[in-house]
Amino acid sequence: MCLFLQCCLPHYLSDHTCASGFDHAQCGTVQTWDDGIRTTMQQFQHTSYNLFTCNCHSFVASCLNKLAYKGSIKWNIISIVLLVLIKGQWVSKAAIIRSFAPFLLVIFLGYYMVGWPFFTGWAVFNFLLIGWFLLGTYLLPKLLFQC
Repeated sequence: MCLFLQCCLPHYLSDHTCASGFDHAQCGTVQTWDDGIRTTMQQFQHTSYNLFTCNCHSFVASCLNKLAYKGSIKWNIISIVLLVLIKGQWVSKAAIIRSFAPFLLVIFLGYYMVGWPFFTGWAVFNFLLIGWFLLGTYLLPKLLFQC
């Protein structure tokens, strides 16, 4: 019995109705949403927050894995970012302004103080940062992202 169409939260592990029932039982799938958040909080409570390795996206991915969201047990940082970019919605026009105002201010000040080379440095930094996340997520997950 599934409580939600996108989640597989049966009362008993033997009641899984999705194709990944055995995988859920092996990975410690929880019984309720609260259990999923509680066990993830216990897992992350003694880890240090780090923008590059152990961040809020890691926490959400771990919660979704424990909840077997959409029947999958393979959530990671990149899939969370893509989910937000593709399915995310703004709550108001003021939220859009509050989100982009600091970014636009930094871009404007960078261009004003440095000129066009600022954009070259910014692009190189973004390329390295995205490369770091892709490398750590798909090629070296156990080495780089140990939360």
